[in-house]
Amino acid sequence: MKISLLLQLSFITALVVFPTSSNTSPVYGHCLGDQKALLLKLKKGLTFDSFMSTKLVRWNQNTDCCRWPGVSCDQEGHVLVLELDNETISSGVDNSTSLFNLQYLEKLNLAYNRLDAVQIPTEIYKLKNLTYLNLSYAGFDGQIPMELSRLTQLVSLDLSYNYFLKLESPDLKTMVGNLTNLEELYLDDVNIYLNGSEWCWALSSSLPQLRVLSMTRCGISGPLDPVLLNLGFLEVIRLDHNDMSTIDLELLANFTKLTTLSLLSCNLHGSLPSKIFQVQTLQELDLSYNENLVGTLPEFPQKSALREVVLSYTKFTGWLPDSIGNLQNLTRLVLRSCNFSGHIPSKMGNLRDLVHLDLSLNSFTGSIPLFHKVKKLKHINLSNNNGPLSSAQTQLAVLLSLPLLQFLSVQNSHLSGEVHEFQNASSSVLDTLDLSNNHLNGSIPQSIFKLKRLSQLSLSSNSFSGTINMEAIKGLPRLTTLDLSYNNLRIENNSTSFPFPVEISNLRLASCQLQEFPDLKNQSLLFELDLSDNKIKGEIPSWVWTVGYLNLSHNLLESVGKPYHISTTPTVIDLSSNRIKGNPPFLPADTDRFANWTSSITYFSLANNKLTGSIPSSICNLDQLQFLDMSNNSIHNKIPPCLFQMADRLVVLSLRRNKLTGVIPDTFPLNCNLRTLDLSNNILEGKFPGSLQRCGFLEVLDIGNNKIRNKFPCMLKKFSDLHVLVLRSNKFHGDLQCPNVNQTWSRLQIVDLGYNNFSGALLPQYFSNLEGMMRSSSNREPKHQYLDVKYSNIYYQVSLTFAETSIYRISFKFMAELSQKFSSF
Repeated sequence: MKISLLLQLSFITALVVFPTSSNTSPVYGHCLGDQKALLLKLKKGLTFDSFMSTKLVRWNQNTDCCRWPGVSCDQEGHVLVLELDNETISSGVDNSTSLFNLQYLEKLNLAYNRLDAVQIPTEIYKLKNLTYLNLSYAGFDGQIPMELSRLTQLVSLDLSYNYFLKLESPDLKTMVGNLTNLEELYLDDVNIYLNGSEWCWALSSSLPQLRVLSMTRCGISGPLDPVLLNLGFLEVIRLDHNDMSTIDLELLANFTKLTTLSLLSCNLHGSLPSKIFQVQTLQELDLSYNENLVGTLPEFPQKSALREVVLSYTKFTGWLPDSIGNLQNLTRLVLRSCNFSGHIPSKMGNLRDLVHLDLSLNSFTGSIPLFHKVKKLKHINLSNNNGPLSSAQTQLAVLLSLPLLQFLSVQNSHLSGEVHEFQNASSSVLDTLDLSNNHLNGSIPQSIFKLKRLSQLSLSSNSFSGTINMEAIKGLPRLTTLDLSYNNLRIENNSTSFPFPVEISNLRLASCQLQEFPDLKNQSLLFELDLSDNKIKGEIPSWVWTVGYLNLSHNLLESVGKPYHISTTPTVIDLSSNRIKGNPPFLPADTDRFANWTSSITYFSLANNKLTGSIPSSICNLDQLQFLDMSNNSIHNKIPPCLFQMADRLVVLSLRRNKLTGVIPDTFPLNCNLRTLDLSNNILEGKFPGSLQRCGFLEVLDIGNNKIRNKFPCMLKKFSDLHVLVLRSNKFHGDLQCPNVNQTWSRLQIVDLGYNNFSGALLPQYFSNLEGMMRSSSNREPKHQYLDVKYSNIYYQVSLTFAETSIYRISFKFMAELSQKFSSF
C-alpha cells in the first residue's frame, strides 16, 4: 500500500499543468534561489499600480516563489509559467534582463497592460523554450522584431490589439518562416498590408499545424489563394474588417475541419454558397455588415453543429426554413436588417439552447412562436418588422415568463391585441422591455410593474388605455428608463413627488394627460425629460435646467421660473408651442449668465410662444448651437450680426413670423454650414446679403414677406442642394437672367418669386434642369410641404405653407406650356 501511494505521488509531481486562470497557480517543487532573485528583480524594475495589482503586489521574499500568483514551476523549482496580465504595467519590460534570464520559461502572458509606446524587446529570443506568448492589449507599438522568429517552439502567439504594431520588415513570411510548430496565430489590428497571394503563401508554406488564424483589421486583402487549403488543420478563420471583396466564397467550404468563420465587414460581394452552412464541423458563422452579400438560408441537416449564425446587415432574402428547428445546438441567431420575410417558423420554439435571438428590421409576418421550451433565452429582438407580426396576447405572455430573459424588444412590428398578465413576474430577471410603436391595446398588465430587475421600460406609441398611478413604479426599484408616451393613458400621482428610484435617467411621458409639473427635483441623474403634448400650466420650475435633453413643447406653460440655475450642460431645450410671455428666457444681456452651458447646447426652440423683446447678442455665446428656432413670436428690433457669424456651426436658423427690423447682416462666414434659413414674415429691409453665397449647403431659403430691395440674387443658382427658394412679397426687381451663371437647381422642388417687380421673359431654359420638381409632380396642388433636415443625431422638419396663387411647383408636363404663356410676372 505504501509503495502504491509513493508511485502515485511520484506520478503527480512529474506533471506540469499550465493554468487556464491567472488566479490559480499550481506549484510543483520548491522555488530555486536564483529563480526567486530574478522574479524579485523583475518586480523591482516594473512600474505598476500597486492598488490595482492582484499578483505582483503579493510577491513576498519570505514565501516560496512557486506559490506566488501568476507563477508556476516544474518539480525542480524552475519557473515555467509567468502570467502578468491585467497588472497595469506601464514600463520596465523592454529593458528587463531578469525577465529574459528565466531560461526555462514556457508560457509568458503580458496581456492587458499599459505599455504605451514601448517596442517588443529584441531580447525575447533568449526565451527559447517559449511555447505560449501572449502580448495582446499590452500597448506595444512599432515594428515586430526579427528576433521573435527565433522562438521556434511556439505553439500559440498572440500579438493582437496593439494598435500601432506593424509587420513590415521583417514581413509576415519572415516572421513565421521558422515557427513550424505554431497552432494558434492572433495578429488582430497589426498593420500588415498584404494582398491575398502574399499572406496566403506566407502562412501555408510555413505553418502546417495551424488551427487558429485571427487577422482582423490588418489591412490585408483578397483574393484567397487556393494554396491556403494546405492548412488542413485550420479550424478558426477570423478576417473581420479587411477588404475581402475579391475572395472566392466557394473556397471557404473546402476547409473540412472549420469550426469558426468570421468575415464581419469585409466588403463581400456576390452570393454566398449554401454549402458553407452545411460544413459539418462549422459552429460559428459571422458574415454581418457585408451589405452587398446576397444569399438564402438552406435546409439544415439533422445533426448540424451550428451554434452561432450572424448575418445582420446583409442582403440575405427569403424565408426561414422550418428545418432551422434542426439546429439543436444554436445559441445565437442574429438576422438584423436583412430582407427576410414570411412566417417565423414555429419549430424555433424547440431550440432549447437559444440564448440570443435578433430578427429585427425585416418583414416577418404571422405570429410569434411559443418559446416555452426555450428556457435559456436571454435576448429577443423582433423589432421593426413590416409583416406585420400579429396577435400579441398569448405569445407575449409566454415570452415575458421565460425564466432567464433579460432583453425583449418588439417595437414597431405591428403587434396587435391585448397583452395578458404573465406568471412569475416577481422572479423574472428581465432588464429591458420595449413594446413601443405597435398596435397594442387594452390595459397595461399590472404584472409588468412587478419586474423587480427591470431597468428599461418602453410602451410608447400604442393604444394602451386606462389610468396609471405612479405609485406602481415603486415595484421597479432598478428602473432607469420609462417611456409611456403617445397612448391613451392618464397618469396620476397621489403623492407630492413622483415615486421614481433615484437612478432614473430617462423619463418620457408625452401625451399622458398631465396637468401639472411632476416634482422631480430630487432626481439628480435625470438626463432626458419629455413631457410634451400635455396640458401642463403655469411656471416652468427651475430644477429642470439640470436636465440634458428637455422637451416641454405643446403645453400651456406661461413663464420660466428664476433663477435658472443651469448647473449642468443641457444639449436640447424645446419649449415650443406654449404660452410663454416676455423677453426670450436664458438670453440676458449679461453674458456671464451663460458661463455654465455655452459648451454643449445644440438645439434650442422657443417657437410658437408669445415672446416679445429683442434677441440679445448673448445668444452668440452658445458656441455649440446647431438648431435655433424662435419663429412665430412677436420678437422685434434688429438681428444681432453675430448670430449669422455662427453659421459655421448653425444648421437651422428660423426666425420667421416675428417683428424683426433692420437689414439682414452681411456677416455669413466662409465655412457656412447652414441647411435652412427662414427669415420670412418680418419687416426686414435693405439689400440681399452678398456673403450668403458662402452658404453652399443651403436646402431651404425663405425670406418672403419682407422689404428686401435687390435684383435677383444670381449667386443662388450655384446652390446645387437647394430644395426650397422663397423670395415672395419683397421688392426684388429686374429680370431673371444671370450672365455667365449656369442653372444648377436640379433638386429644387418649391420656388416662389411672386409679388415682386421682376420683368422680362420667362425662358424655357430656366426650367430645363428642375429635376426635383419632375420627381415631385404626382401631387399637383399641395398647400403644405415638408423637408426633413438631419444633422448629427437631431431631425428637424421644415414646414412651408403657400398661398394658392403662388407658383410653387412645376411638373414636367406643364413646363413647355408655362414657357409659352408667361412672359413676365
